[in-house]
Amino acid sequence: MSYSLETLEYAKLLELVSRHAQTPMGVERFADLRPLATRTELDAALDAISETIALNEEKQVTWSFSGLEDPSDAVAILKIQNATLEPNFMLEVSRVCNQALFARSSISPEKETAPVLWSFVENIPPSLLGAIDQVNKKLLPGGEIDDSASPELAKLRREINAQRSRLTKSLEAAMRAAGTAIQDEIVTMRNDRYVIPVKTDFRGKVGGVAHGFSSSGSTVFVEPLEAIEANNELQNLKGKEEREIARILFALTESLREQLPAIEMAVDAVAELDFIKAKVEFARRFRAVVPIIADNETLDLVDARHPLLEENLRNSPPYKGGVAAASADGVVLSAGTKSTKPETANDIVPSSFSLTQQNAIMIISGANAGGKTVVLKTAGLLSLMAISGLPVPASKAKIPFYRSVLADIGDHQSLSANLSTFSSHMSNIAQMIRECVPPSLVLLDEAGTGTDPDEGSA
Repeated sequence: MSYSLETLEYAKLLELVSRHAQTPMGVERFADLRPLATRTELDAALDAISETIALNEEKQVTWSFSGLEDPSDAVAILKIQNATLEPNFMLEVSRVCNQALFARSSISPEKETAPVLWSFVENIPPSLLGAIDQVNKKLLPGGEIDDSASPELAKLRREINAQRSRLTKSLEAAMRAAGTAIQDEIVTMRNDRYVIPVKTDFRGKVGGVAHGFSSSGSTVFVEPLEAIEANNELQNLKGKEEREIARILFALTESLREQLPAIEMAVDAVAELDFIKAKVEFARRFRAVVPIIADNETLDLVDARHPLLEENLRNSPPYKGGVAAASADGVVLSAGTKSTKPETANDIVPSSFSLTQQNAIMIISGANAGGKTVVLKTAGLLSLMAISGLPVPASKAKIPFYRSVLADIGDHQSLSANLSTFSSHMSNIAQMIRECVPPSLVLLDEAGTGTDPDEGSA
């Protein structure tokens, strides 16, 4: 297989389609996408798009993955024995698994009519729900541990609150007793100990342990002698709370670790469904169709549009001149092709053309700035899209399962290789002949330029 991906701006196309993905995993799938190697893979990819469109439009079955993060770091930690997940990592895993299970329950009633989609989710075990429910019950949305995560934790937190209340009242009484020695009657914390603010000049009036000074140096933070034991008890309770939280987090991690294969299936399913849904959203935005993969060598495109050109025109300010802005990019003057007028100055001009086994060669001629190169690029890029399992911007598309899509387009003059424009064209064509694997689409743009007119025309 050989493809002129860079010449036909395939990477830019993938970036455009990936904008419709909602998850980092979906975006990553597009970054790795290439023309598919087998017809089975290609048919499955295109069937998945058709099934999703049918479910969305006929059954109102859909899914959305907005707000999901990539849980790959969390999954990596789960693979390390005895490692404990941070609460936020657990919540990432929980959200992805919940969405995967929701998608599974949505697709399940339609599995007979959506077999490809069902194949992505059917192996996710319902038992995963139990582990995920435990995470959702014991962790708050912000990552804090809920008081009800265990009876011991609830008991410790009640004791901590009671001890903190007693300690605060004791310090407030100490401040009242110190009178004018107190800077502000506010109980504060230093070094994890509750203290009171004492004016530096009155430090000797309040007995206790100093825990530092204010930035101005006018206040010293003192832990009164009568509060030391209460502060110690509070720290002891907090230590017990931390150990109980660590125990709860480890238990939750272990329950997720037991479900690791199921979690990986769920992550893969979300990535795949997001990948497919992005293709569907691209199809809606660009009025694209799911191409038919021809069993013969027929290439038939009706009202085909170059997606990158269309996106550029959409983002361009309205054209004010006397000639339609799109006409220089889309009008085709040749036998075997046709074009329609743009509705507005910034509408792309679609092109329709076909190649068959009997008519396997097309020569496109016409005036400068007539859109000839765009037609070549459109044919090449849409063919790459089809064999990559993507919908193509056209009203109808039949495309062979090309093993080669090769293009020599543009001025490839290479000073480093000591090649003129013409020599570069010839070198590229020679390389294409060596690489070409049938069935193939070969696109040559003004290969005779850059040399003597008689030699070039020959």
